[in-house]
Formats: sequence, structure tokens, C-alpha cells
Amino acid sequence: MSKNNADFFKVKNPWSVIKDRLLQCYLAPYFQKVLTTNKPIFYVDCFAGKGKFEDGNPGSPLIALKVREECLRRAQRQRLQSAIQTCFIDLNYAEDLKRNIVAAYPMYDAPRVIHGKYEDEIVGCLRDKYGYNVFLYIDPYGIKALDSELFDKFQSFPFNTFEMLINFNSFGFFRDACQVLNTDYSKDEAFQDLGDLVEYEPTVVNASRNSEDLLTGIAGGDYWKDIVRDYPHKINGYQAERRLSTEYKRRLRQKYRYVLDMPICLKPGHHPKYRMVHVSNNASGCFLMAQNMLKRKDELFQDIQNDGQFSLFDNVPDMFSSVEGELITAPEIERKVKSFVADMKTDCRITDFIAAFMTEHGLICDFKAIYNILTEMQLSQRLENPAHFGKKNAERP
Repeated sequence: MSKNNADFFKVKNPWSVIKDRLLQCYLAPYFQKVLTTNKPIFYVDCFAGKGKFEDGNPGSPLIALKVREECLRRAQRQRLQSAIQTCFIDLNYAEDLKRNIVAAYPMYDAPRVIHGKYEDEIVGCLRDKYGYNVFLYIDPYGIKALDSELFDKFQSFPFNTFEMLINFNSFGFFRDACQVLNTDYSKDEAFQDLGDLVEYEPTVVNASRNSEDLLTGIAGGDYWKDIVRDYPHKINGYQAERRLSTEYKRRLRQKYRYVLDMPICLKPGHHPKYRMVHVSNNASGCFLMAQNMLKRKDELFQDIQNDGQFSLFDNVPDMFSSVEGELITAPEIERKVKSFVADMKTDCRITDFIAAFMTEHGLICDFKAIYNILTEMQLSQRLENPAHFGKKNAERP
């Protein structure tokens, strides 16, 4: 069930703070690094909202504009040819967004604000961006807008680079999938607090072929049906969500080389209710996002120790555990790194190695652990070709 979202913009919720913090801390190094290509940047917030909450907190549009201004000033000092174009799409609050942008940046060359649906507008926005560095922030009001065919189409556009940060409501999807296949989930604790999830346009599902096609279009395949059929006899709700998220990322990897995800919880002590998924064909982008996600996790754990605040991440079972929920030990991480090295077919930069490793295994450890293992392999001559990780191209945290 969707909730009444009329008051959504009155107070910024904690999980919105986490999402926006992840975006903000990535955009700064992203803008700065991509500006060095001397190719223009096109940043699109596909579900922009009002841009500002009534409690005074900025939304993602104002956050992005602030980062943009700071990066452009730095680029001018470095004498880089710089251009960051911004576009904001929203169906319900375009006029509110325009007013909030003008109030925050009265001297700013107003960005493009589109009153409409992302699904209807985005292709037209991107059609003339040949050679641009394009970044899409896709934080939809529900799962209905996450059309896998549309994501596939983006990959074929002639951009210089292309990245997406997607909010995938994995538990919301699985709930709807259960409804379509007439599977009872009402007694499962995993679904008890889904009312906190924001859905301005809830997916209307029932036991029909049209609903099955809708979910298959969102997922990019019908793999979700096997997961529902295994529930609840073979797997519980949390295992089903983890499996669904894994399959969703695998589907994205059919078109994009690097895919990361960060689980986010709505309440303390709870399992993740949705995931922030980063998609890119560029190893440097994946490297930066992995570094960003790991830092955000560390900040939250530090908050717990210092201020007694709770973490919105799944405490251990996803970020630093095996698929079965068991902690991954240092020897197990070492085994995975060494196995990954052994499977390498060509030389690569350390940045490329870490991006590929994190895509394959998730954020199971920090970069330092990987560097230490590779260094030990070189010193013991178990890494046959140290040129795989030359100092010239190494990017250390």
C-alpha cells in the first residue's frame, strides 16, 4: 500500500539525508574529474521534487547546484574549459522547484526545469548530447518508472561517459511480485514497515498478464518469478530481497560493465528496504563511487559511537558479510582477491582491478585491504606480473 505523501516535503526524512549525502559526496569528485576531459557535463535529476523542504533542508537539486558552483570556481582557477549543464524533471512540483532555485541562486543562469514525466522526457533531453559526460540521478516515486529497456537505450547513445545513480525499491518490487503471483507475505516481518516507503505513483498490480509484463519490464527479465516461487518455503523475505537485488544488478551488467549497490534501511536495526545502485561503463567512476559508499558507511558507524545515532545501513549482513549472512573473514577476502587476480586475462590499472572486483563481490572490504593483499603477493612473487598494478596509474585512497 502507498501512503499519503502530501506532507513529504515538510520535513526531510533521515533516509533522504543519506541518499543526498551519497549524491553530494560523489558529485564533487565526479565533476572535478570529468571536467578534465574538456567535454561538457550534462547532469539530470529525473525526479527532482521541490528542491527544498519546508524545514529548510535542501533537496537533491539545490545540493547539485551548490556542488556545481564550487566545482566551476575551482575549474576556472585551474584554467579548465568547463561546462556543467543541469536539468531537472518533475511531474508534480516543477513550479515550486523553479521558485526555490531562484530564491537560492538569484544570480544563477537558471537551469532547465521540465514539467513532465521522466519516462516521457528523458530521451528528448539526451538526444543532442553527443560527446557529453552524462549523469542521471534516478530517485523515483516508486518502481514503475524503472524501465529496463529505457536503461538499455541509454547505453547506445554516443556519450563520452555515462553514469546513473538509481534508487531501486527492492522490497517494494518483491511485495508487488508476491501480489501478482498470489503469494501471501502478510505475516513476514520483512514487509512490516514498507508503509514508510514513498510512492507517489504506486505500481498497481494484480494477478494479471499485464501486471506480470509490467514487473518483467522493470526487472529486465522474468527471473523474479522463480524468486517468488521459492518464497517462503525455501527462502525468507530478506533472502528473497537479496537475491532479487543480485539478479537486478546482473541484468544491468548485460549493458553496463560496472554496477555497485548500497543497501539503505528505514529504521534502526532493520534490514535494507531499498538500494542505491550505481551504473557505469567507466572504471574511474566505479572506483570513485565505491570509495564514496565505503566512506558513507564509516561515517554512519562513527555517528553511532559518538552520538548514539542509528545506522540506516544493514548493520553487517550485506556490507561485510557473505551471501548467507555470515561475516567475511580476512582470509576469505584474501582468497577472493587472489582468485580474481588469477582469473585476469590482461594487464590493467589498479583502478580497473578494484572497480571490477567490487562489481563482482560487492563492498566487502575497504581499498586498503585489497592494496595490502596485492602488495604481499608482489613481495612473495605470487603475482606473476606486477605491471598489472603499476605505480603510475595507481589511485590510492
